[in-house]
Amino acid sequence: MIIERMKIEDYDEIHQIWSNSTGITLRKIDDSKEGIARFLKRNPCNNFVCRFKEKIVGGILSGHDGRKGFIYHAVIIESHRHRGIGKRLVKAVVKSFEEENITKIGVFVNSDNPSGISFWDSLGFEGQSDLNYRILPLNKLNV
Repeated sequence: MIIERMKIEDYDEIHQIWSNSTGITLRKIDDSKEGIARFLKRNPCNNFVCRFKEKIVGGILSGHDGRKGFIYHAVIIESHRHRGIGKRLVKAVVKSFEEENITKIGVFVNSDNPSGISFWDSLGFEGQSDLNYRILPLNKLNV
């Protein structure tokens, strides 16, 4: 298995994995090919895929704002789970953030994704009971 930086050429394969996975929420704008291309351009060193026999079997989408790193989509196909791929992808992200002097990482996990929550808890990520995340999609601006 090979961990390598995600490229826009990986989009079709990784998007199919995201689309076929439970516990992940995709948005038409942000997760479109154009949206991911913008994201990869802004965060060229922080996104990774795992290849097994030249096929992508998992990936992790992450970036930072200069202060804090964020992990958005981290998925391994069902047949390749429980082999340490997720941990290897997270280690690659952590190393990339450390190289850019990012000292804190947040992860977005759907509340109805118990296996995802368990995975992140096992790596030492802690829930934040004092935060309540809100979002305003700009294409639905109400202000």
